[in-house]
Amino acid sequence: MGWCTLCAGDGGGWSRRHFLFALSQASLAAAFLPRQASGISIYDESGDVTIGREADPEILKRFGYYESPDLQNYVAQVGQRVVAASDTRFNFQFKVVDHPSVNAMALPGGFVYITRGILAEMNDEAQLAAVLGHEATHVNSRHGAKLMTKAMATQIATLLGVGAAAAAGSGGAASAVAMISNHLATYMLLGYGRDYEVEADEVGLRYARRAGYDPRRMVTFLRWMRRNDLLRGQRLYHGFDASHPDTAMRIAKADTMSHLLIAEPGPMEVRTNEFRAHLEGLRYGEAKDQRRIRTYVVKPGDTLASVARTELNNEGRRYELAGLNDLRDDATLTPGVRLKLVVSGGSSTMDLKLTPQ
Repeated sequence: MGWCTLCAGDGGGWSRRHFLFALSQASLAAAFLPRQASGISIYDESGDVTIGREADPEILKRFGYYESPDLQNYVAQVGQRVVAASDTRFNFQFKVVDHPSVNAMALPGGFVYITRGILAEMNDEAQLAAVLGHEATHVNSRHGAKLMTKAMATQIATLLGVGAAAAAGSGGAASAVAMISNHLATYMLLGYGRDYEVEADEVGLRYARRAGYDPRRMVTFLRWMRRNDLLRGQRLYHGFDASHPDTAMRIAKADTMSHLLIAEPGPMEVRTNEFRAHLEGLRYGEAKDQRRIRTYVVKPGDTLASVARTELNNEGRRYELAGLNDLRDDATLTPGVRLKLVVSGGSSTMDLKLTPQ
């Protein structure tokens, strides 16, 4: 994608005045820019918000907005609880997108997205809180802006001009801001690099702990992803790759951090049943397969085999149940705990067989 600000002609690009102003600002700033630019950014926090706001409709168009007010509100409430425990200067928005991939993403300025695919694989609210904390760290630490500064060093004049125009509220900069957001999509999907991902893991755990959640649950989720990446042969959340040494290092660091954090005073909630209850009717996998999540409340004497036999008509699916709920296939079930099941379903939760309380 080109970065020429003059190529747009009269079709909505910058005017000559805007371009000359941006170039003068860029030249002045570039004279003082350190050779190693990875720790700074070429636009300020108002530029972050502008970029995020411009890119938000494109993200929703690409991934789809998941139509479930209850789930959207629930995720937003957990997210706001987490960011309230951070030192943020941004107003956050949390949105569930209608995509089967196991991922979560953040745009600069406080726009956070989580796929229905990763929600289906989580098992409690503490895991959700830690993932949202991870994404909030990318926003608060301005990882997107810093990476853009580093990656686009050869085009720094144009980018600095975009940042200046965005901060000044110039409508003429919108198309250039949109181009920046397109480049950021790569980082959103594949991760921000080892150092930034480790920082987001550790700081995100700290946010979750301050918000009253058990940080060890995120370590459990990271280990689950590593195992499933090996089994499925696919790369998951933020380029999480079970075969890469950096993955084991990330898990080890998160494990160390979580054990330090649990020594701090305060509640450590997990909220398994509350989380799983909000997944009732969630679309699972590819939309064309028409499968959904249903929850089942364990009764005294239940086993995974008996639940698979009575609820799924196939005792052999106990292994599927074990994996979906992050349990051993011979696990002893606790009465009153909700289990996630995958069933064939229609377009709404009304089509599902609901378990009485």
